Amino acid sequence: MDRWKPVLTRFPAWTFTFLTLAAILWLTLAPKPLGEEPPPLFEGADKIAHGIMFGGLASMMLLDWQRKHGWTLTGWIRAMICSSLSSIVGIIIEMAQSSMGLGREFEWGDIVSDTVGAFIFGVGYIFLQKIWCQTPYK
Repeated sequence: MDRWKPVLTRFPAWTFTFLTLAAILWLTLAPKPLGEEPPPLFEGADKIAHGIMFGGLASMMLLDWQRKHGWTLTGWIRAMICSSLSSIVGIIIEMAQSSMGLGREFEWGDIVSDTVGAFIFGVGYIFLQKIWCQTPYK
């Protein structure tokens, strides 16, 4: 990971968070983001996709914070805040889907998947960050 730090640090602050959020907004709010015929998937695959999307958002928030702060280790509180913010974005998106009238609807299962994914990725990030961070938590 050390060889990637200089490359990742060149991007403006919060770039990865905003790119991830843009992708999530497209995939969750566009009427048919994957075309007329969505790919055939197994039952419940959309819930796994939701968990990965919102877990990815929480992870990108943490990564962007670390990039901005010299790759210092981040703590549990920041990880829980980022995971919570990601979950809140999921709730807002679900409410937007139900009010837009574009064929998407509010689903409690999606909110649960968004939240579980965000917190699993947030906790995972805390444990894995020791691989690429050498400076202690500030």
